[in-house]
This record gives sequence, C-alpha cells and structure tokens, in this order.
Amino acid sequence: MKADSTYLFDGKKGWKYINPKYNPSNYKRDLANISEIIIHCTATDSLKWEDPICLIEYDKQPNHISRKGCPFATYHYYINKLGEIFHLIDMRYYTWHCKGRNQYSLAIAINHGGKKRNVTEAQINSLAETVFHIFEVLGWDIDEEALESKVKFHRDYANKLCPGKIEKPELYTKILEKWAEQKK
Repeated sequence: MKADSTYLFDGKKGWKYINPKYNPSNYKRDLANISEIIIHCTATDSLKWEDPICLIEYDKQPNHISRKGCPFATYHYYINKLGEIFHLIDMRYYTWHCKGRNQYSLAIAINHGGKKRNVTEAQINSLAETVFHIFEVLGWDIDEEALESKVKFHRDYANKLCPGKIEKPELYTKILEKWAEQKK
C-alpha cells in the first residue's frame, strides 16, 4: 500500500489525514485538553520509512511500544526526508507515543536516524510548519515562552536520544520566523 500524494500538506490543499475513517471512540478527546506537542524520530535511516504506510504497519504489529501492537499510527504527523508532511491521525484522538503523556499531547515524528545530525533542512522547515499549524489550530499564542512550555522532545520524558540531534533553539527560531512572516 502506498501513500496517496493528496494527503500531503502543500500549503494549498490543507491538512488531510491518511485514514479519515479511523475513529476509536475510546481514544477521543476534546482539543482543549491538548497541552503539548512531543517530537519523535524513527531512529533509522531506512528508505522504507519514507512512505508513512510502513510506519503505520510497524505500529500495528507487536513492537517496542506494545507487545500487542497499537491500534493505528502512534504519531499524528509524520515528516519524511523530503520534508513531506503526512497527517496520520486526527488531533481529536490520542495515540500511544509517550508513556504518561498520551491523552494530552500531540505527536510528530520525523524520519531520521537519531544518533547523528542527519535531519534535512526540508525536515526542519516542515517541522516548524507543522508546529506552527498546530499552534494556530489550537489557538495557542506563539512566542518563545509558549514554545518552550508546549513543544517538547521525547527525550524530555524518556531516556532516549529522540528526536536525535535536533536542537530546540533552532526549531523555535524557525517557528518564530514563520510567525513573523505571517504577521506581515
């Protein structure tokens, strides 16, 4: 199964998600309950992960998150090496991505190996675009204090190098630049 390019965010079509029929009522929440965004990485550089369907299939199998597998994708958004943004799950549903924080956080994953600085400029730009979009949808103010309190990395909560060698100041700067462009 291959991802359909109509599910990519291109700035004109808007944000659509890959499986609009996915609606597990027991994972539903009010958007007002979301208080943070947690950023992850795939921890591999395999090209198979460029297609988010591979990520979804991995998540549904028994894996490092659950011995039984997860109900669907563990991330709301996914960014591949080209910087393409895939909306995997509607924000109204929580996913299994960070123990103890799932019910009130959103998850974004980027495809990169984690241990070395191999994230692309396109990925950083797309990550900033995705975070900016989420802030707008949720009505959050965009300033440095809000970014520091609401944008977290998986490594902030787990003993993991996730999302790898991405640095918060670099990401925050990109988001603030995007915000400044929008205000013009």
